[in-house]
Amino acid sequence: MSNQVELRTGIPDEMADILEDYFCETESPYWGIMQKEITDPYELFGIFPDSATAESELVKLRQDFKNLPEDFELTEIIDADWQNAYKEFVKPWNDRQLHWIPLWERDNSPPPEGSAVVYLDAGMAFGTGAHETTRLCARRLLDYLEAQPEARASHDVIDAGCGSGVLALSASALGFKKTYAFDFDAEAITVCHSNSAENTHLPKPEFAVADLERGFANGRQGDLVLANIQTDVLIPHSKPLIHGVKCPGTLALSGILTKELEQVRTHFAAEFAAQRPEASIEIDSRQDGEWGDLLFRLA
Repeated sequence: MSNQVELRTGIPDEMADILEDYFCETESPYWGIMQKEITDPYELFGIFPDSATAESELVKLRQDFKNLPEDFELTEIIDADWQNAYKEFVKPWNDRQLHWIPLWERDNSPPPEGSAVVYLDAGMAFGTGAHETTRLCARRLLDYLEAQPEARASHDVIDAGCGSGVLALSASALGFKKTYAFDFDAEAITVCHSNSAENTHLPKPEFAVADLERGFANGRQGDLVLANIQTDVLIPHSKPLIHGVKCPGTLALSGILTKELEQVRTHFAAEFAAQRPEASIEIDSRQDGEWGDLLFRLA
């Protein structure tokens, strides 16, 4: 059996955003963009099962991006190298008292005393918290707690489309007693359980394999619902998200490209008016790089 191969090249900053948007929209299984540190140059990379696939996929990419660099470095990698390659690009992160620490940095990055700590090793497939969209949601979680410190004892937090469970585990770390998380991908929930097992100092969230309809089945609602999900899923599946928020309650949407924010805002505002006419809605939005979020407060 042949080893996987990697293609890699440096790219200018202005091309990084364009390619990242393209890969997000096409859900590319091969290509990605990486930057080790904020001051480092961007790199375009692709991981392929063999050289023939790498060559054909590069030809396809050049059809849409004719100004790609001419020279790509081709490297053969063994499975163990691939499984650990992403670690070079995942660093500890924190906002206020919340700290996300990769498992392999546990001994090298002790958090300040009294911190809310989550240890993670999700691999590249389901998220390590390194992405801007996850951080946008985490900040909303922290804001919610700051505004309502008593909420941790009784409020229901729901992480819809939870991936590796970063946000659900963060809610547990911050002291929320009632946390529920679901994802349609069974392998993602396996990763959630694995990450939870590495955080024995935290209450374990409830994890379930479910899509948005089943995740909010039987009238389940949250005081705070976090949904870090792409626009092409958020819009057609807005109904269960809107009905899944208590009144009063808060819905935080992320996974939205800044160029899509107005589209998502308009759609959800209209759907809230139609489906929850009894509620008054306050809307807020933030941006982090090319990504944005939307916050809907129901009263």
